[in-house]
Amino acid sequence: MPRLLAALLAVCAGASALAQDRPVPAPFIRTPDEVVERMLALAGAGAGDVVFDLGSGDGRIVIAAARRRGSRGVGIERDASLVALAERNAAAAGVADRVRFVHDDVLTAELAPASVVTVYLLPDLMWQLRSRFIYELQPGTRIVSHEFGLPGWPPDRVETFPVGERLPGQGGQSTLYLWVVPANVRGEWRGGDERLRIAQSYQQIEIEGATHAKLRGREISWESPRGRFAGRVAGDRIVGRFEGTAGPRAATFARVR
Repeated sequence: MPRLLAALLAVCAGASALAQDRPVPAPFIRTPDEVVERMLALAGAGAGDVVFDLGSGDGRIVIAAARRRGSRGVGIERDASLVALAERNAAAAGVADRVRFVHDDVLTAELAPASVVTVYLLPDLMWQLRSRFIYELQPGTRIVSHEFGLPGWPPDRVETFPVGERLPGQGGQSTLYLWVVPANVRGEWRGGDERLRIAQSYQQIEIEGATHAKLRGREISWESPRGRFAGRVAGDRIVGRFEGTAGPRAATFARVR
Protein backbone atom coordinates (compact mmCIF):
# COMPACT_ATOMS: atom_id res chain seq x y z
CA MET A 1 0.00 0.00 0.00
CA PRO A 2 2.75 2.58 0.65
CA ARG A 3 4.10 2.00 -2.87
CA LEU A 4 0.66 2.63 -4.38
CA LEU A 5 0.26 5.83 -2.36
CA ALA A 6 3.69 7.02 -3.52
CA ALA A 7 2.79 6.31 -7.15
CA LEU A 8 -0.49 8.18 -6.92
CA LEU A 9 1.10 11.13 -5.17
CA ALA A 10 3.78 11.27 -7.84
CA VAL A 11 1.10 11.50 -10.53
CA CYS A 12 -0.61 14.32 -8.60
CA ALA A 13 2.67 16.16 -8.08
CA GLY A 14 3.44 16.07 -11.80
CA ALA A 15 -0.01 17.38 -12.63
CA SER A 16 0.41 20.13 -10.03
CA ALA A 17 3.52 21.43 -11.77
CA LEU A 18 1.43 21.96 -14.90
CA ALA A 19 -1.65 23.28 -13.16
CA GLN A 20 0.31 25.66 -10.88
CA ASP A 21 -2.08 26.75 -8.12
CA ARG A 22 -5.22 25.08 -9.41
CA PRO A 23 -6.53 22.13 -7.35
CA VAL A 24 -5.77 18.81 -9.06
CA PRO A 25 -8.20 15.90 -8.87
CA ALA A 26 -6.90 12.46 -7.97
CA PRO A 27 -5.85 10.43 -11.01
CA PHE A 28 -8.32 7.94 -12.45
CA ILE A 29 -6.99 4.41 -12.02
CA ARG A 30 -9.30 1.73 -13.36
CA THR A 31 -10.39 -0.87 -10.80
CA PRO A 32 -9.87 -4.40 -12.17
CA ASP A 33 -13.07 -6.35 -12.78
CA GLU A 34 -12.09 -9.03 -10.27
CA VAL A 35 -11.67 -6.37 -7.59
CA VAL A 36 -15.05 -4.85 -8.49
CA GLU A 37 -16.64 -8.26 -7.93
CA ARG A 38 -14.92 -8.71 -4.60
CA MET A 39 -15.97 -5.22 -3.45
CA LEU A 40 -19.63 -5.87 -4.25
CA ALA A 41 -19.49 -9.31 -2.63
CA LEU A 42 -17.89 -7.94 0.54
CA ALA A 43 -20.63 -5.30 0.74
CA GLY A 44 -23.31 -7.94 0.18
CA ALA A 45 -24.86 -5.74 -2.52
CA GLY A 46 -28.24 -7.00 -3.71
CA ALA A 47 -31.49 -6.11 -5.41
CA GLY A 48 -32.67 -3.89 -2.57
CA ASP A 49 -29.53 -1.77 -2.45
CA VAL A 50 -28.55 1.61 -3.79
CA VAL A 51 -24.81 1.50 -4.53
CA PHE A 52 -22.96 4.83 -4.55
CA ASP A 53 -19.47 4.84 -6.05
CA LEU A 54 -17.42 7.89 -5.07
CA GLY A 55 -15.01 8.82 -7.84
CA SER A 56 -16.87 6.57 -10.26
CA GLY A 57 -14.58 6.97 -13.27
CA ASP A 58 -15.88 4.94 -16.21
CA GLY A 59 -18.84 3.70 -14.13
CA ARG A 60 -17.81 0.09 -13.89
CA ILE A 61 -18.73 -0.49 -10.23
CA VAL A 62 -22.31 0.79 -10.37
CA ILE A 63 -22.81 -0.84 -13.77
CA ALA A 64 -21.62 -4.18 -12.37
CA ALA A 65 -23.89 -3.74 -9.33
CA ALA A 66 -26.88 -3.22 -11.62
CA ARG A 67 -26.05 -5.99 -14.11
CA ARG A 68 -24.92 -8.73 -11.76
CA ARG A 69 -26.64 -7.96 -8.47
CA GLY A 70 -29.83 -6.15 -9.42
CA SER A 71 -28.92 -3.05 -7.43
CA ARG A 72 -29.55 0.54 -8.39
CA GLY A 73 -26.47 2.70 -8.65
CA VAL A 74 -25.21 6.28 -8.49
CA GLY A 75 -21.74 7.36 -9.54
CA ILE A 76 -20.23 10.62 -8.27
CA GLU A 77 -17.43 11.97 -10.46
CA ARG A 78 -15.69 15.37 -10.80
CA ASP A 79 -14.44 14.76 -14.34
CA ALA A 80 -17.24 15.60 -16.79
CA SER A 81 -15.64 13.56 -19.57
CA LEU A 82 -15.67 10.46 -17.35
CA VAL A 83 -19.32 11.09 -16.47
CA ALA A 84 -20.13 11.10 -20.19
CA LEU A 85 -18.10 7.92 -20.71
CA ALA A 86 -19.85 6.18 -17.82
CA GLU A 87 -23.26 7.11 -19.24
CA ARG A 88 -22.28 5.59 -22.61
CA ASN A 89 -21.02 2.45 -20.87
CA ALA A 90 -24.26 2.11 -18.90
CA ALA A 91 -26.32 2.41 -22.09
CA ALA A 92 -24.15 -0.20 -23.83
CA ALA A 93 -24.59 -2.53 -20.84
CA GLY A 94 -28.37 -2.09 -20.89
CA VAL A 95 -28.62 -0.66 -17.38
CA ALA A 96 -29.09 3.06 -18.08
CA ASP A 97 -32.52 2.87 -16.41
CA ARG A 98 -30.97 1.57 -13.16
CA VAL A 99 -27.93 3.80 -12.77
CA ARG A 100 -27.10 7.47 -13.02
CA PHE A 101 -23.90 9.50 -12.92
CA VAL A 102 -23.57 12.87 -11.23
CA HIS A 103 -20.97 15.49 -12.08
CA ASP A 104 -20.16 16.56 -8.53
CA ASP A 105 -17.57 16.61 -5.75
CA VAL A 106 -17.58 13.61 -3.39
CA LEU A 107 -17.05 15.99 -0.45
CA THR A 108 -20.33 17.84 -1.07
CA ALA A 109 -22.57 15.46 -3.05
CA GLU A 110 -25.63 13.98 -1.35
CA LEU A 111 -24.87 10.55 0.10
CA ALA A 112 -27.88 9.84 2.32
CA PRO A 113 -29.80 7.56 -0.13
CA ALA A 114 -26.92 5.05 -0.29
CA SER A 115 -27.12 1.65 1.35
CA VAL A 116 -23.72 0.65 -0.07
CA VAL A 117 -20.79 3.03 -0.70
CA THR A 118 -17.68 2.03 -2.64
CA VAL A 119 -14.50 4.11 -2.72
CA TYR A 120 -11.00 4.02 -4.19
CA LEU A 121 -9.70 7.41 -3.10
CA LEU A 122 -6.52 8.87 -1.65
CA PRO A 123 -6.05 9.04 2.17
CA ASP A 124 -6.66 12.79 2.38
CA LEU A 125 -10.12 12.36 0.85
CA MET A 126 -10.82 9.36 3.08
CA TRP A 127 -10.02 11.50 6.11
CA GLN A 128 -12.43 14.19 4.97
CA LEU A 129 -15.17 11.68 4.13
CA ARG A 130 -15.05 9.86 7.47
CA SER A 131 -17.32 12.28 9.34
CA ARG A 132 -19.73 12.43 6.39
CA PHE A 133 -20.05 8.65 6.46
CA ILE A 134 -20.80 8.60 10.19
CA TYR A 135 -23.26 11.50 10.31
CA GLU A 136 -24.97 11.36 6.91
CA LEU A 137 -25.29 7.66 6.09
CA GLN A 138 -28.00 5.53 7.65
CA PRO A 139 -26.97 2.93 10.26
CA GLY A 140 -26.35 -0.37 8.52
CA THR A 141 -24.93 1.23 5.36
CA ARG A 142 -21.91 -0.76 4.16
CA ILE A 143 -18.76 1.05 3.03
CA VAL A 144 -16.10 -0.79 1.04
CA SER A 145 -12.75 0.84 0.25
CA HIS A 146 -10.09 -0.45 -2.11
CA GLU A 147 -6.59 -0.09 -0.62
CA PHE A 148 -7.08 2.86 1.78
CA GLY A 149 -8.61 2.86 5.27
CA LEU A 150 -10.60 5.45 7.18
CA PRO A 151 -8.21 7.09 9.70
CA GLY A 152 -9.19 6.31 13.28
CA TRP A 153 -12.14 4.09 12.34
CA PRO A 154 -11.23 0.39 12.55
CA PRO A 155 -12.81 -1.70 9.79
CA ASP A 156 -15.29 -4.46 10.52
CA ARG A 157 -13.47 -6.70 8.07
CA VAL A 158 -10.30 -6.70 5.92
CA GLU A 159 -9.63 -8.90 2.90
CA THR A 160 -6.31 -9.18 1.05
CA PHE A 161 -6.21 -11.34 -2.06
CA PRO A 162 -4.11 -11.93 -5.20
CA VAL A 163 -5.16 -10.23 -8.43
CA GLY A 164 -4.18 -11.06 -11.99
CA GLU A 165 -4.11 -7.45 -13.15
CA ARG A 166 -1.35 -5.38 -11.58
CA LEU A 167 -2.00 -1.80 -10.53
CA PRO A 168 0.68 0.93 -10.13
CA GLY A 169 2.83 0.19 -7.09
CA GLN A 170 0.42 -2.45 -5.87
CA GLY A 171 2.08 -5.64 -7.04
CA GLY A 172 -0.09 -8.71 -7.41
CA GLN A 173 -2.56 -8.19 -4.57
CA SER A 174 -5.35 -5.90 -3.42
CA THR A 175 -6.76 -5.10 0.01
CA LEU A 176 -10.39 -4.26 0.72
CA TYR A 177 -11.83 -2.73 3.90
CA LEU A 178 -15.44 -3.03 5.07
CA TRP A 179 -17.24 -0.79 7.57
CA VAL A 180 -20.88 -1.00 8.64
CA VAL A 181 -22.16 2.39 9.77
CA PRO A 182 -23.18 1.96 13.44
CA ALA A 183 -26.27 3.33 15.11
CA ASN A 184 -25.68 5.95 17.79
CA VAL A 185 -26.24 4.16 21.11
CA ARG A 186 -23.98 6.21 23.35
CA GLY A 187 -25.66 7.35 26.59
CA GLU A 188 -28.20 6.07 29.12
CA TRP A 189 -31.21 3.91 28.37
CA ARG A 190 -34.03 2.62 30.59
CA GLY A 191 -36.29 -0.38 30.25
CA GLY A 192 -38.61 -1.09 33.20
CA ASP A 193 -36.39 -1.31 36.27
CA GLU A 194 -33.20 -1.76 34.25
CA ARG A 195 -30.86 1.04 33.23
CA LEU A 196 -28.16 0.74 30.57
CA ARG A 197 -25.08 2.91 30.36
CA ILE A 198 -23.41 2.52 26.98
CA ALA A 199 -20.00 3.88 25.96
CA GLN A 200 -19.32 3.91 22.23
CA SER A 201 -16.42 4.44 19.82
CA TYR A 202 -17.70 3.81 16.30
CA GLN A 203 -18.95 0.19 16.28
CA GLN A 204 -17.14 -0.70 19.51
CA ILE A 205 -19.41 -0.53 22.58
CA GLU A 206 -19.18 -1.25 26.29
CA ILE A 207 -22.25 -1.67 28.48
CA GLU A 208 -21.93 -1.28 32.23
CA GLY A 209 -22.62 -4.62 33.95
CA ALA A 210 -22.71 -6.55 30.66
CA THR A 211 -20.28 -8.61 28.60
CA HIS A 212 -19.91 -9.56 24.94
CA ALA A 213 -21.59 -6.34 23.81
CA LYS A 214 -21.75 -6.05 20.01
CA LEU A 215 -23.12 -3.48 17.59
CA ARG A 216 -23.40 -3.97 13.83
CA GLY A 217 -25.40 -1.29 12.11
CA ARG A 218 -28.70 -1.26 14.00
CA GLU A 219 -28.28 -4.76 15.43
CA ILE A 220 -27.18 -4.88 19.08
CA SER A 221 -26.58 -7.67 21.58
CA TRP A 222 -25.05 -8.29 24.99
CA GLU A 223 -25.00 -10.70 27.93
CA SER A 224 -25.92 -9.83 31.52
CA PRO A 225 -27.16 -11.58 34.67
CA ARG A 226 -30.68 -11.28 33.18
CA GLY A 227 -29.69 -13.32 30.12
CA ARG A 228 -28.60 -12.72 26.56
CA PHE A 229 -30.24 -9.78 24.81
CA ALA A 230 -30.50 -9.42 21.03
CA GLY A 231 -32.35 -6.54 19.44
CA ARG A 232 -32.41 -3.60 17.10
CA VAL A 233 -31.88 0.13 17.52
CA ALA A 234 -34.77 2.26 16.25
CA GLY A 235 -33.91 5.89 16.90
CA ASP A 236 -34.25 6.46 20.64
CA ARG A 237 -35.47 2.93 21.34
CA ILE A 238 -33.83 -0.49 21.53
CA VAL A 239 -36.30 -3.30 20.95
CA GLY A 240 -35.52 -6.99 21.34
CA ARG A 241 -35.65 -10.09 23.52
CA PHE A 242 -33.84 -11.54 26.49
CA GLU A 243 -33.09 -15.29 26.47
CA GLY A 244 -32.41 -16.52 30.01
CA THR A 245 -33.14 -19.22 32.57
CA ALA A 246 -36.65 -17.83 33.06
CA GLY A 247 -37.35 -18.21 29.34
CA PRO A 248 -37.58 -15.61 26.58
CA ARG A 249 -39.14 -12.23 27.20
CA ALA A 250 -39.55 -9.08 25.16
CA ALA A 251 -37.70 -5.95 26.27
CA THR A 252 -37.69 -2.33 25.18
CA PHE A 253 -35.25 0.37 26.25
CA ALA A 254 -35.78 4.10 25.75
CA ARG A 255 -32.96 6.63 25.63
CA VAL A 256 -32.83 8.75 28.78
CA ARG A 257 -29.93 10.96 27.67
